[in-house]
Amino acid sequence: MTMNFEHTTLGQRVIFGAGAAAEKIAAEIDRIGADNVMVIVSQSATEKVTDFDKHFTVALWHREVVMHVPAEVADRAVAAARDKDIDLVVTVGGGSATGLGKAVALETKVPIIAVPTTFSGSEATNVWGRTENARKKTGIDDGVLPTTVIYDAELIRDLPGDLAVASGLNALAHCIDSLWGPRVDPINQALALEGIRALNEGLPSVRADSTDIDGLERTLYGAYLAAVAFASAGSGMHHKIAHVLGGTFNLPHAQTHATILPYVLAFNAPAAGDAEQRMAAAFGAPTALEGLQRLRAAVDAPKALSELGFTTSDIAQAVELSLAAIPANNPREVTTEGLTELLTAALHGSDPAAEGGQSLTPTEVEEKLVDTVTASFAGCTDERLTQLMTSLVKHLHGFIRDVRLTEAEWNAAIEFLTNVGDITDDQRQEFILLSDVLGASMQTINVSNQPYKNATEATVFGPFFVDDAPMIANGGDIAGGGTGQPSWVEGVVRDTEDNPIPGARIEVWEADEEGLYDVQHEDDRVYGRAHLFAEEDGSFRFWGLTPTPYPIPDDGPVGQMLAATGRSPMRASHLHFMVTAPQMRTLVTHIFVEGDELLTSDSVFGVKESLIKNFEQQPADAPTPDGRDLGGETWSRTRFDIVLAPEGA
Repeated sequence: MTMNFEHTTLGQRVIFGAGAAAEKIAAEIDRIGADNVMVIVSQSATEKVTDFDKHFTVALWHREVVMHVPAEVADRAVAAARDKDIDLVVTVGGGSATGLGKAVALETKVPIIAVPTTFSGSEATNVWGRTENARKKTGIDDGVLPTTVIYDAELIRDLPGDLAVASGLNALAHCIDSLWGPRVDPINQALALEGIRALNEGLPSVRADSTDIDGLERTLYGAYLAAVAFASAGSGMHHKIAHVLGGTFNLPHAQTHATILPYVLAFNAPAAGDAEQRMAAAFGAPTALEGLQRLRAAVDAPKALSELGFTTSDIAQAVELSLAAIPANNPREVTTEGLTELLTAALHGSDPAAEGGQSLTPTEVEEKLVDTVTASFAGCTDERLTQLMTSLVKHLHGFIRDVRLTEAEWNAAIEFLTNVGDITDDQRQEFILLSDVLGASMQTINVSNQPYKNATEATVFGPFFVDDAPMIANGGDIAGGGTGQPSWVEGVVRDTEDNPIPGARIEVWEADEEGLYDVQHEDDRVYGRAHLFAEEDGSFRFWGLTPTPYPIPDDGPVGQMLAATGRSPMRASHLHFMVTAPQMRTLVTHIFVEGDELLTSDSVFGVKESLIKNFEQQPADAPTPDGRDLGGETWSRTRFDIVLAPEGA
């Protein structure tokens, strides 16, 4: 598109935020200086205006709001406004309430404050509409543009799901029509595309939970952008058809827009060029139609005009009236035959993408399978299991589709997992190793052990823990005959309020100087593990072995995977702890040796800065803390104070 264009910006005050709508209206009335206020409120919004009288004086309540603004309804509202010498109209409701307010403003020249309770977008346009003799007439007049719009998500929290979807898709239609409207320019296109992004994110949230303020506000934001773009670009093919269907056949406004939108998009998209590609990007989909259809499926959008009261016998008249109204700049030539086919497909809810029985696109086939698999969990009574399986399937299928996984690659993956299972037993926990080296174990720990005050950080459990390790007294030796340099470890177990935790159970286990745990031997030897209990002051102490680096078992499938990806199997030097106490969160952690070259390349990603400790080397003749005779060996000592978080933190 050339950058040679003219763009007119409509002047309007927009107040956006949840809560206190009545107070905001009162402040605007004072700012405008109005004395005689008429409030037009739709029936569905009646309960939303009960506190208005507490904040400002209402000279006239008007509740006769009818879809498509019939001429006789508009005339009665205008007469009532003139009778009360109204100088300001406040509209509360959807597009019908706003439309009636515009009808009053058009004749009386009074300003409007619009408070929308749907996503219709009428409040942000200078377009008015009026239906007379089964014909809907629209026009443009800056005098009907509301002076102020107050967007308050609290007023939409009880919007029925079906109406929210239809109204939101009506807003989406504003975006799409704006991309090829008669006055399209780069500015209104940019607004429309951002509107698509916002509505594509917000509507599914609103459909899932109509009280979700974030989703409601996101959708309101998108609806406003859509309306501003539409007011600037003008009414395109979609809206011209929708106005005929609504005005002539009295079909519900929002539902009609929601139903015919994919058919108009499918019709125009092949000729829309760059606009179609930009829409697709805004939807985050390969094509604009695929993006729209994904959204429609997610929100269970209305599918067929027949469900709204449209019939086969209505098609010819609808085609005749629509052809006369569709702008000449529509991306694709519109013929009687083409429009008849479009409305026939929309009548029956046929696949918009199908031409002559064309099957689904490959992308649609893939999406349909994901939906089918996730739908298969509908009978599960365990909500958490349903959530887990649904998310797993979506992410797994997403990975397969993202990398375009081949059958050979998938078969190789199955073979790999089978080999992992075959080698796993009580001594060799290959699946835990796989979880560890992929960072899954560490990520689960991060998610499950959120930081709490000064509590000690957790890290990976590892595959070598064994229940029922021997008990030792404080000052005892966990080495149990394992080889390596003796090391004295001491500390205190406290809570986050600095209170000692007497009786806390402390499980400790480690490898010997050759990097082997006792369970890696074929015999029943036990070394390098024990449990002890904190004393009354929370203190603990024991002898162990100075940790040394070692490789995780790399002679199996996990090791082969590491080698294939150029990764080292080496673990940084560490000592395992598991600390438990009543009413406290279980802590699984390590301490690491300061200065170890592997601290930044630990194969299971378990190192955390707070867990790195100084294992201070001691000469052979240095006295030991408990007087133990080490027979002339050097030794090390370190301190590890442990802080436990409360259970449930």
